[in-house]
Amino acid sequence: MATEDLNAYKDAYLDSFPYYWDETVLLEAYIRKLVAALSSRSKLRVLSLGIGREMVSKAIIGQLDLDEYHIVEGAADIIERYRAQYRPPACVHTHHAWFEQVEFERPFDAIEMGFVLEHVDDPALILQRFHRFLDPQGVLFVAVPNARSLHRLLGHALGQMPDVYALSQSDRDLGHKRYFDAASIAALVSDCGYRIEHIHGLMLKPFTTGQLQPLREQLGDGLDRALIEVGFDLPEIANGVLIQARPA
Repeated sequence: MATEDLNAYKDAYLDSFPYYWDETVLLEAYIRKLVAALSSRSKLRVLSLGIGREMVSKAIIGQLDLDEYHIVEGAADIIERYRAQYRPPACVHTHHAWFEQVEFERPFDAIEMGFVLEHVDDPALILQRFHRFLDPQGVLFVAVPNARSLHRLLGHALGQMPDVYALSQSDRDLGHKRYFDAASIAALVSDCGYRIEHIHGLMLKPFTTGQLQPLREQLGDGLDRALIEVGFDLPEIANGVLIQARPA
């Protein structure tokens, strides 16, 4: 099990981080699919692995009918900031613990691992371990960055990125340990005992963040919405991949 200081990555979730916009659009797309899948159900018991940017937890609290909502977070500083800034309601329970060690007595209706598995030492262990905490009729959500995002493929074709699976310094600053693509994350989830129901793309990113910024200045939030909408149907080349699955 990893023993790294997860507090070291807390500044990567501030708006001063160079890829804050990318993460925002990815999470907006992720939230849309998660909420759509769960919005018809009531009195949900939901588990999130990690707090991160807080966007997902706020959407779950604000848009779903919850009985209990549990969040496991390994960085004490992030939990403290979350509690101080957001003051979550009584149904929210935060656990300062490693994913590899935390225990729960009751199963969950939904477990979400949005942009988590690229950070951990052993993604298969996490998927297998949390399988036993998911209700037999429950839903698993797994989202990861895509090594074969269109902008990375174009960079490779131009000779600017020799290996689309290689980690950049920005990846390391975020605590990333690996890249998946749509095929590899789907295979991993299936191999760990889940039946995949949907594979969605999260945000089509045709060019680098710097190249897209002038377009955003011209087109505003409409560009973000377009990148999200088009990306849903293109998981192989979208910036992120979302797997929705159930226990097999």
